[in-house]
Amino acid sequence: MYRIGVDIGATKTKVLLLSPSGKILRREKILTDSFGRAEPIIFRVSDLIERFLREAGIPKHKLGFIGCGCAGFMDIETGWIDNSPNLKWNDVQFGKIFQKRLGLKVRMVNDVNAAAWGEYVYGAAKGKGYRNLVAVFPGSGIGGGIVCNCQLVEGATGTAGEVGHLIFRENGLKCDCGHQGCHEAYAGGVPMENRMRKLVKAGKSKMVYKMVQGDLSKINTRTIADAARKGDPAAKMIWDDAVMSLNVLCANLVNVFNPEILVLGGGVIDGNPTLVPTIRHFVKNRAVDYSAKTVKIVKSNLAGDAIALGAAAMAEAKC
Repeated sequence: MYRIGVDIGATKTKVLLLSPSGKILRREKILTDSFGRAEPIIFRVSDLIERFLREAGIPKHKLGFIGCGCAGFMDIETGWIDNSPNLKWNDVQFGKIFQKRLGLKVRMVNDVNAAAWGEYVYGAAKGKGYRNLVAVFPGSGIGGGIVCNCQLVEGATGTAGEVGHLIFRENGLKCDCGHQGCHEAYAGGVPMENRMRKLVKAGKSKMVYKMVQGDLSKINTRTIADAARKGDPAAKMIWDDAVMSLNVLCANLVNVFNPEILVLGGGVIDGNPTLVPTIRHFVKNRAVDYSAKTVKIVKSNLAGDAIALGAAAMAEAKC
């Protein structure tokens, strides 16, 4: 059976059409553009899937699975999204609306749980014989996924792997989840950029202001990292916080789960290639010795397809 994998991100949504053997037949990315309401992206993704099938000459009855990865807290059995902070979705019957619109069964999954499974099945762990994998994807926020003994860990309510909301600093920065001190508040791309913008507006970083020529919308994590390396105090404070947050997070996950492989991905990692060796060095020196000696720390090699591929594979495997 053919399969569809969907990756709904805060800014962009990717849709893949996979052959029965797992080969990518169609790939397209569209703007999510659905802030506060889920229906617009559901309808546009549905239209895109129907176009894929029409162009490939595949009847709907030959499409076995649609797996949809999305950031947020959700009931994986019903597809009900309780809260997706980055998209400002609350109490959305996402799976039900999507299934009704397409007339096909949809399997909802947390986005980085899907990415972890994608790395396990198709990516960094493929063919290696690994049984235990941890994925950490700092992008707009920070997501994570855990595979233990060849099984994805989703937890009682499907929210296992929310590593970005582990506490980094007690009573620290406010996170979009509503709590304080989460790793995501320090090392998530959007929180870092918003923090930098506030400091620039307050006149505390003339360097960053000049780097973006006064257009604060152009500030991204690479801007912050570059300014930090050039000695800008405000940028250095934000960047140092982010690096230490990711270092500590990864070392703790290696201590807790003792994986053979730790996979790093997401926009923050992709835009700042020095992070992988930095995290690798910290983990090797600060995690439990035996776990640190065993784990391989690598960058995702699925070029941004991990979530969509994993969602499709999970739908088939019924993990």
